[in-house]
Amino acid sequence: MAFITDNIFWILLVSGVITSSMLAAAVAPRLVFRQFFGTILDGPLGNAIMRNWGLVIGMSGLLLIYAAYDETVRTPIMLFSIVGKLFFSVQVFAAGSTLKAARGGAIIDLVIGLVFCAYLIGN
Repeated sequence: MAFITDNIFWILLVSGVITSSMLAAAVAPRLVFRQFFGTILDGPLGNAIMRNWGLVIGMSGLLLIYAAYDETVRTPIMLFSIVGKLFFSVQVFAAGSTLKAARGGAIIDLVIGLVFCAYLIGN
């Protein structure tokens, strides 16, 4: 627990950079969707959903970077991130083999979410 508390700045910064990388989906939705999920949603609706998803996730990452520098906003930003990351992970694992390609991202999100939980419980 002390390791997490002592290094929360770097944990937030690195996890924020990783999470904000999903902003790429707002620019190249088909490419990111194919790499992340192993398939694409064709058409304007699929592109709109993926662009929106990438923007929301990417902004969450930028908020985590901000939280690294401003302790006064850490708790609400980390809670927001925990809900999103754990919900996504549960969805991927509940889908079974359908979302097999997204398991790597789900594991990363699960670990980050649990580390954030440990930090918040410890403080």
